[in-house]
Amino acid sequence: MNDGPLERSGRSGYTTTMYAKNLAHFLHEALVRPDPLSDTLKRFEHLRGFGLLPRGRENAGVRLDDKQIASAVLGFAPIGLGFAGLASLSLGGLCSVGGAVAGFRNCRTLQDTMAAILASDDACTSVVALTLTIDRTNQGDDYHARAVFDEKGVRRTISFVSDMALSLLREGAEKTHDHDRIHAPSARQLALGREFFLRLRRDIAVSRHLDLPLKTDWTEYESEEEKSEFHRKLGARVSSRFMNLPVDTAVAWPKEPTLVTFAGHQFVLFPRTKDNSHSISIDLTNQRLSHVEARTLLNRFLSILSWCQDQHAILGDGWSGNPVPVPVRRYDKGGTIAGQWVFDRSLPENKEILQRLAYYREGLNAHEAGLVSYEVLSFFKVFEQRVKGDGKAPNPTKIWIRDNFDAVATKLSPDALKRFEEARGGKPGHKYIFDNCRVATAHASEKFPSDADASLEIRRLYSAAEVIHALARHYLKTEFHLSDSYFSDDAR
Repeated sequence: MNDGPLERSGRSGYTTTMYAKNLAHFLHEALVRPDPLSDTLKRFEHLRGFGLLPRGRENAGVRLDDKQIASAVLGFAPIGLGFAGLASLSLGGLCSVGGAVAGFRNCRTLQDTMAAILASDDACTSVVALTLTIDRTNQGDDYHARAVFDEKGVRRTISFVSDMALSLLREGAEKTHDHDRIHAPSARQLALGREFFLRLRRDIAVSRHLDLPLKTDWTEYESEEEKSEFHRKLGARVSSRFMNLPVDTAVAWPKEPTLVTFAGHQFVLFPRTKDNSHSISIDLTNQRLSHVEARTLLNRFLSILSWCQDQHAILGDGWSGNPVPVPVRRYDKGGTIAGQWVFDRSLPENKEILQRLAYYREGLNAHEAGLVSYEVLSFFKVFEQRVKGDGKAPNPTKIWIRDNFDAVATKLSPDALKRFEEARGGKPGHKYIFDNCRVATAHASEKFPSDADASLEIRRLYSAAEVIHALARHYLKTEFHLSDSYFSDDAR
């Protein structure tokens, strides 16, 4: 192989690469041109906000390492500029199916894999394609990736999934995994080919070899410096790690980002705007709180606000890891618009079907509103056996859950099953659902307590709600053969 800049740079002793400004221009030309460069600079601003790139004017001259470059590339996967940081963090943490031994050169995560690709000409040449996928689901975005390599004529595919999908991370799982499957009805993809990585590595190597000083007019940091001062006033510190959660509420809310002190802790309230929802950000590190403790504290805060104004206040799911507090972008579910709308369903004559369908819709509505205890109860009522027992025979609802759980479990995601298994702690599934979920939410007592503000309890019920929802849908389909088509009554 020729001893050009790529090879010489490998012996130069540098462990870092190009400046962020140079990388922004390269990725803009390679991935999004003719979009305006200002859009790419906004992506980089969001990446810095997530701590994925060096922050502040004083760090403008810091050369990026290969992992930081990988994070910047991943930030171009979403179309929305404001999702660059979250998408990069989520994609970079995906793990190779089958574990590190099945990964590219024993790399466990996607970020490590991309860094390994950029580490040598040989690795870049082995790339056939790397595809980043963002699945659109009713619950939000899910992230997946797939890489195809050709090494010495042997082609193999590596898929990357959430680190919560434990069954897929076991050694050998890659042999039976469907690498071509799209996990949602539709998805957005960014595909990167061999030439992209070769060109990027060439620019990295030349930057290492020449080692030129940074040239900049600092304009890209002017707004960031203003934001740094703004974030400092909102409680951000060097060691900060903020959790950011959306809030659906009608209570009075400050019209400007506001630092609030409550129960000896501080957190930031962000107002709703055209692009963002009401939200709360809390610094887990400096407030010395775990995720569980922080969510419980914020639930208590919202309960008091609800009481004061007699209005709803629902704490949603978000993320953590930002070095500064950030607002949460709105995610509006606009429903589906059919090109040709066809509907030919009749009204069921069976009153029991009608009642159970009503409960099913209540469950969906409660889920949308974030009322998980009502979600659990509503879905449970769908398959509850309406027969009077004598108190001696086994409960018929428990028996039905026991007999149908395995069939339903095959339709659940690995993440959902894992959360449910951890929550029930070895207790039989049918008994746990009836006693600890249905009874605890309907008739909380000393024996079956349920505090709707406690973060651990909310998490436990959410894990159960996914399973109970699936059981309800299975019941309507199997017991009543109810079709889910717009133009057919019977599923048989």
